[in-house]
Amino acid sequence: MSQNASPKPGLLAHWRERYREAGLSVILVLLATIMFVLSPLAGVSQLSTETIEALRFALAATAILIVSRNRLVAAAVAATFVVSLLCVLILRNGAAGQAVYLANMGITMAFDLAVAWTVAHAAFDAGRISIHRIMGAVILYLYIGLIFASLYRLLAVFLHPSFGGLPMGHRNLSELLYFSLSTLTTSGYGDIVPVHPFVRSLANLEAVIGQLYPATFLARLVTLHGAEIAPKD
Repeated sequence: MSQNASPKPGLLAHWRERYREAGLSVILVLLATIMFVLSPLAGVSQLSTETIEALRFALAATAILIVSRNRLVAAAVAATFVVSLLCVLILRNGAAGQAVYLANMGITMAFDLAVAWTVAHAAFDAGRISIHRIMGAVILYLYIGLIFASLYRLLAVFLHPSFGGLPMGHRNLSELLYFSLSTLTTSGYGDIVPVHPFVRSLANLEAVIGQLYPATFLARLVTLHGAEIAPKD
């Protein structure tokens, strides 16, 4: 055998390359289940935290094992998930203070950012545009709403009053996720409104992103996909 021959990729690397784009569709299903099914159930105390964390584990495992090519980002996804899970367990015991609660929110946002970065890199990478990569762009759009919801939740702790239509000190992520997605899509039902100037500014930024992202990045991927599957003359 020639010494210059390149080594064959390992089984995991081969499996990742083969199913990487399909993993984006898996992440979309898991994320949609968390955001639109489990989060509302948790908001009305019909679902335990363990169930949501189990799906978040599946989300992290998919991002690490299938989608991510960057070891540092994969390690960040794994680390932030583990620390977030530990914070949840501490908070369940009722002995944790404000610092642990704030740390949990910060770690959760870091986890979401790490997964979003992994998905964005896979969706907007060079190469043929598949339907799975378009699903990846949809994931990133949903993650924008999720990350902004976490930011609103954090601001609600420090800025008073932050929102109209929510009880003072309200920290339920499901309600703020509803507000975030309403802002992102510019639905604006008016039942929850930003009151503090900084919260209003953040809501304005989210609304602008919510309009520009589908019209630019998502539309670009759909256009490229349509051009690739169109019959050639």
